Amino acid sequence: MTTDIGNISKITTNRGIYPLLRLTTVSSTNDYAIELLREPDTPSELIIFAEHQTNGKGQMGRKWHSSFGNNLNLSYIIKNITYAPFIFNMAIALGVLEGIRKFPFIEGIKETHINIKWPNDIVLIEDSGVKKIAGILIENSWRGETQTASIVGVGVNLDTQFSKEHVSGFNLMPGNLNDYLSENISALNLELPIINSIQNRIHMLSTERGDEIILTDFNKELFGLNSERHYTIDNKPFKGTLLGIEKDGLGVFSRKGRDNIKVQSSNVVWSFMGEV
Repeated sequence: MTTDIGNISKITTNRGIYPLLRLTTVSSTNDYAIELLREPDTPSELIIFAEHQTNGKGQMGRKWHSSFGNNLNLSYIIKNITYAPFIFNMAIALGVLEGIRKFPFIEGIKETHINIKWPNDIVLIEDSGVKKIAGILIENSWRGETQTASIVGVGVNLDTQFSKEHVSGFNLMPGNLNDYLSENISALNLELPIINSIQNRIHMLSTERGDEIILTDFNKELFGLNSERHYTIDNKPFKGTLLGIEKDGLGVFSRKGRDNIKVQSSNVVWSFMGEV
C-alpha cells in the first residue's frame, strides 16, 4: 500500500485547526494511518476521512462493511499519548456517542435508547432488538513499553445495505443511523460533531479528576447495565448481571449464589438471541 501525506488540508474544530487527509477509496483508514506513522513528517495529530473502505476493520479481526460514500469512515492519529489505554478508550466511546446524539432523533426515541455496548460499540435499542449503529477500533503503537501513538478508528452506519450473507455473520445486527433520525444526514454532516466530541473528551482526561469523570460517565451509558443477561465468558455459558467497568478496563459481573467475577472484554461474548 502506498501512502501519501502530500495532500493534507485543514479542519477547524472547537479546539483549533488540525491537519486533514481526505481519501476516496482505501483498504482501511486504520491500516493507512499505521503506514503513515512510519513516515517521519506525519503530524502529531492527523484526521483521515475516506469515502469508502474495501477492507474495513472491526474488533477481534472482524470486517467492517460499508457502502461507497454513505458511511462515516474515520481514523484519527494522535501521537505522544500519556493516558491509560482503558480510560482513553472510554473517552473515545463517550465522544462518539455524544457526537451522534447531537442530531435530532425521531420522536419517541430517547437518548437513553442509544448506549455504549462494552467495550466500544454504539447501539440503539428498539422493540425489534438491539442494532449496532457505530463501531470503534483503537490501535496503539508502542516502542518497547512506551506508547508512542494511538489510531482511533470510527465507523458509523448511515446507509449500509447488507446482503443475507453479511448479516448471517453478525452476532449483533447492524443498524442504519438514518432510520432513526428526524432528517437524513451524510457522513460529511457527522464529521465535525464526532471530532469535536472526541477532542472534548480527550481534553477532559487532562483536567483534575478527569479520568474519574470519564469512568463515571462511561458506566452511566452502558448498555445492559444491572440487567441479567446471557453471555459466554471464558468459553462457558454465563447468566449474570453486568455491574460496571473498572478503571483498569475489567468488567464486573455478578450471578446468583456466586462471587462476583472480573473479566476482560475480549473474554466476553454477548448473546442477543431473541432480541433481533
